[in-house]
This record gives sequence, C-alpha cells and structure tokens, in this order.
Amino acid sequence: MRRPRGSSLLIALGIMGTLALITYTAIRFASNDRSSLLLLTPVRAASTPGAEDASPSSRTRALLIATAPSATATSLEPGQPTTPSPTPQAAYAGQLQAPVPQHTPLAGGALSEDWNPPPLEVPLARHPFDHYWLIRPVASSHNNAGLSYYPYGSNGPGDNLRIHHGIDLANPIGVEVYAAADGTVIWADRGHFNEYESITAYGNTIVIEHDFGYRGQPVYTLYAHLSALLVTPGQRVQSGQVIGLIGNTGQVSGPHVHFEVRVGRDSYYAVRNPDLWMAPYAGTGTIAGMIALEDGEPLYDAPITLINLATGQVVRRTTTYAGFGVNPDDRWNENFVIPNVPAGHYLVTSHYNDLIWSGEVEVLVGMTNWVDMEHGTAEDEPLPAYLDPEHPEGEESPSAP
Repeated sequence: MRRPRGSSLLIALGIMGTLALITYTAIRFASNDRSSLLLLTPVRAASTPGAEDASPSSRTRALLIATAPSATATSLEPGQPTTPSPTPQAAYAGQLQAPVPQHTPLAGGALSEDWNPPPLEVPLARHPFDHYWLIRPVASSHNNAGLSYYPYGSNGPGDNLRIHHGIDLANPIGVEVYAAADGTVIWADRGHFNEYESITAYGNTIVIEHDFGYRGQPVYTLYAHLSALLVTPGQRVQSGQVIGLIGNTGQVSGPHVHFEVRVGRDSYYAVRNPDLWMAPYAGTGTIAGMIALEDGEPLYDAPITLINLATGQVVRRTTTYAGFGVNPDDRWNENFVIPNVPAGHYLVTSHYNDLIWSGEVEVLVGMTNWVDMEHGTAEDEPLPAYLDPEHPEGEESPSAP
C-alpha cells in the first residue's frame, strides 16, 4: 500500500525531533553529572611530513575521552596541537642515572653552592716551601673546594669513615673535570690497578703523571668516580683540558670527583694534601700547623677551631690528620691545613683531654701561613667555651678579644 505523499516528510521531521530531544537531555544530564560524560571528538590525524594519507581512517580518527567517576570530562580546545609526543628514544643505563636533589654543606671557602671566587694563577710560590702549581680540577662556576667536613686526612665528622687520602669536590653528574696540569695520562679505566695497589672502589678513574717533579720525585694526580672518561692511556693533556665528567661510579654516597696528589710513586700511600698544591682563591691564603705531644709525636684527630680576631667569631672547624696512611708535606711537615682563609688575623686553638694548644697567625694572600701552636693545660686556664665542638661556627667567642 502506498504511503500518503507527505508521510515521508512527517517521519523525517519526527526522527529529527526525537534526536533533538535526546541531545538536549544528554546536555542537561552532563551539566548535572559530568563524571559520566563520554565524548567522541573527531580529530585530524597527525601526518608524517612527506607521507600521503592512505585511507580515510588515517585522515580522521576518533579521540575517545572517558573520564573516571571523580574526574572532569576533557575535550580539545580549538587550535590545540594534536601531534602526539615523540616516542622516547633508547638510552644507556648510565644516562638514566640522576642524583637525588639534596643539600650539600658548603665547602671551606665557598660563598655559595654553585659558585666560588676565582683561584689565583699558577704556578704560585710566595713562600720558599710553597708549590701551588695545580689548577682546580673543576671550574669556579661549580663547587671546586673540598668538602669541609671530610678534608684530606679526616675520618669524617663521626670518626666512622676511612681516612681520606684526597679531597671530594661534590657536583652534579656531568660537570666537566679538568687536568690539573700538563702531563701524560697513565691510567684511564675502571678502578686503579698497578704494582702498588688494586682499588675497585674508585669507579672510573684517571691518573696523570705531570711534566714537572718535586724535589727529584715525579708528581701524579688522580681523579675518581667519573661518569665518563674522555682521555686514554698514553695521551698528552694540557692544564685545563677536559679529561672526564663527574659521576657516582664506584663506592660513593653522591656524585663528586675524588682528587688526589701523589708524590714519588703512583700509590695510595704516597699522597699529599691537595690543598697545599691547588692555588688558593683570590683574597685568601692557607693556614698550616702541627699539634704534637711533648715527645714530638703528632696528635691524631684533634679538633681545631679557627677564630677571626677582628670579629671574635668561630669561622672554621677541622681536625688534625686522623692516623696512619696520609703524609704531611715534604717541607711543611704539617698535620692540619685550613684552606681558603680570607686575609686577616686569626687565633687557632685545639684541645685534648686537659691539654690546650693555641697560636695566632696573620693570613697573607696566596701563600701558606704557618701557625706556631703553644700548649698548656686546663689547670693554667679554664677550657674556653668556644673549644666545645657544640659551639656553632659564626657565633661570637666569649674569650676572644
């Protein structure tokens, strides 16, 4: 049976009206409960430059956004880029290592965590015993002073670390490490192995034998815990040349370069204090001294306090060398060093049981300043409050003038 002429039009209008009603209801429903909205939005597919679309499905695809019950529905804004993020490329495991952000106590002489004053030019020897012939192995735009709480010869603030045969320059992974002076690379590999030692804890290590000697003996520098070795054995290097990158290879608690100076032979037991070989910062000098018992024997791990006599403040604390295995300088014969001290007049004090040592020193720029330490007993005078290790740096010393 044939439909009336206008019936098809009426059916079409009815269908359109029904669709409009459904759409209106859906919009009202979504405005009250967006958490259940399911949105289908046509999005033009990203095309690779130079490639042609092969099918309608490659020209346009549906972006399905389904929100969780507690989330809000999301749609692309007009003009929002639709190109997907690049697929991550493969990376070596070492590239994925990242230091955990943490506060690093300021090294001695440092003004901030990421900047230091410029060092004086080398070679420098304003005292006949001095040999400031090495540049710092890290630039001044990063930390290039050793950690003040774990200097050369120290066994750590808790007396629970191995005696330190060098200094640690703490910096993020990837900071450049420089040759401290001209020379020849004699080792660039994991650990350090020769006729004197077999060390695996150093991780990636470089050793340079320098072109100069000291008192007829060869001089070496060692750089450990590197993330990358940029030189090879037998290669000639110049002072300031990039030889590696700071890392955290070997046995470490954080990224740094461990730096040693060795004199006479390339041996763990031939080390000297690097702070007596690297030039001090501009405007500063170095203090060195000896704390010894009455029989002349050096006193191990004795606390040292430095007081600025102009301000009466405790400005630095350290200790004497903690024991066997680290050597004093061939000429200075010290058992403590305080590097990068601003020029001025200072009091150095120490104590052990009822014994007290003290000495005044005028720090001159660019040289080692020896302090003569005279000793007495607590019976002669009471132990000053500032000798208490709990007395914080920067606080006024009640006994200072």
